[in-house]
Amino acid sequence: MKIIYSHLKTFLPDLNVKPQKLRDDLTMIGHFTNFYQEIENEIVFDLDIKINRGDCLGYYGLARDLAVLYNIPLVTPTININQNNNNLDILVTTDNVVRINAIKISNLNNKPSPDWLSKFVRLHGTNSINTLVDLTNYIMFLYGIPCHAFDTAKSGEKLIWEMNPNYSEFTSLDGTKLKLDKTILMVNSPDKPLSLSFWGGESCAIDDQTTETIVELAVYNPTTVRQNSQSLKSTTEAGTRLEKFLDPELIPLAFSHLVKLIEELTQGQVSSSLFDYYPHPVSIPQINFDYNSPSTISGINIPVDFGKNTLKNLGCVIARNDNDEAISLITPPSIRTDITIPEDLSEEIIRFYGYNNIPTTEPLAYKKISNITPKIINLIEELKDKYVALGYDEVITWPLVSQPMDPKTVITTQNSINSESVYLRQSLIPSLKQQLDQYNRFKLPNPKFFEIGKIYYQEDGKYVEKFALTTYDGNQFSETILDDLPKPENYTPKIADNLAFELTSQIITLDANVTINEKTDPIELIKKYSALIDKNILWSMEITDIFENKYTFRVYYYNCDDKTAKKTHMSVFNLV
Repeated sequence: MKIIYSHLKTFLPDLNVKPQKLRDDLTMIGHFTNFYQEIENEIVFDLDIKINRGDCLGYYGLARDLAVLYNIPLVTPTININQNNNNLDILVTTDNVVRINAIKISNLNNKPSPDWLSKFVRLHGTNSINTLVDLTNYIMFLYGIPCHAFDTAKSGEKLIWEMNPNYSEFTSLDGTKLKLDKTILMVNSPDKPLSLSFWGGESCAIDDQTTETIVELAVYNPTTVRQNSQSLKSTTEAGTRLEKFLDPELIPLAFSHLVKLIEELTQGQVSSSLFDYYPHPVSIPQINFDYNSPSTISGINIPVDFGKNTLKNLGCVIARNDNDEAISLITPPSIRTDITIPEDLSEEIIRFYGYNNIPTTEPLAYKKISNITPKIINLIEELKDKYVALGYDEVITWPLVSQPMDPKTVITTQNSINSESVYLRQSLIPSLKQQLDQYNRFKLPNPKFFEIGKIYYQEDGKYVEKFALTTYDGNQFSETILDDLPKPENYTPKIADNLAFELTSQIITLDANVTINEKTDPIELIKKYSALIDKNILWSMEITDIFENKYTFRVYYYNCDDKTAKKTHMSVFNLV
């Protein structure tokens, strides 16, 4: 997207920043600037705008951000449209239209554009056509919302916003012929196609002889516009904007500015009342926001007052929480359709505080958060560890079965990947019996195994799921419903006080073969040799192999260099 520096002052008359700093600052607040250059005595910036920032595909949206960054006033024009009582004959038959403003202007003196206007559209990569057409492009670049003008001598005065009724072909303003289907959103007269949502048509084009026009500015369902653009393999400046979530509340400001400029530059007069179609006004989310969140997310201390001032300057409506000054109910401005959750507000505060103010050479501050893991999950993990330690194998079986245990309470799936297994299991035992058959088939001695998984059933018309523990001890199956144990949620496993270790070097692994003349418990051997090693450098020790009276020790050293580890290892195990 192109931005002319001098035209930013349309909304920011106090802007006085050198181009290089403006380039860097725009990039730092998220609008990556590829370059800037001087063209025809104007400084022109080339920006990459994020896909969720449709508001910044116009000068107005960017100016709002810069007003916050530089703490300078944002100036918006106050314009009243002179109207008469003649209503426009406009019909909207599709719910893909969000909002339309339209009006008729007569007695136009359309002519080549003044130098400033032709230069403006030219620097944005658009050919200058005439004053009326160039003004529609000017307003699109200024506010980020496309608009169209219809020559009423060609289009007639009855306009219909509709999905393509029966037209098979459409000719665009540049003469491109497009094949249409029923999914295309259009503006038509009763007897011919006039315009696509994102591209004007040749049949109603404005020319130097145009003396009367209906101008309109509209916002549509962005998904429909994008699908239309892709299906027709056509990309336009208007389509690029209309496929974003634009602000219908901005339309009156942009449209009144357009009408005012047409009156001034073509001497036309408004000859109808304003048509304002807005059946479903936008619903703006209200967000509960904690001003400490930006500090928690960024890892640095961002003052609460800075956050409050930033959101206020962005145009947010702030309702204070009487119970907690750090929490407010925030209503973002309608133009910021990308702000919907608390994290979006935190992002705004952080980016205006400055990503460059987040240190790269210091540890980040952190906030200890509460453990939200359900207590029963801790119980399950400890049970698994204990059963494995007792020599049980853990088994995981499929939750779908072919036969219900209780047809009255069984839950039947509607989209099972197996047409034979359509029931959710009501117990783990049937599946584990199949597992036992496999153990017996392979003649595995003394099988002992367990499974912890969910079972499902209906109770009082509701779907219920619970964790079950099922074991086979070599003789019989036993099943326990963990959720039904006395107060399982109050179970707290024992956790070591210190689970953090500092590693200042890599872990060094060394083996040692030791002959033990008498039979000894391996655990006692590990305790014996571990006691001979400085606990500050011993990570862990294990016996990896025992053959007759020969034991293979594997020792892991840390917080020391390779030389120290080898010297210690040789001494402890009497290695030559």
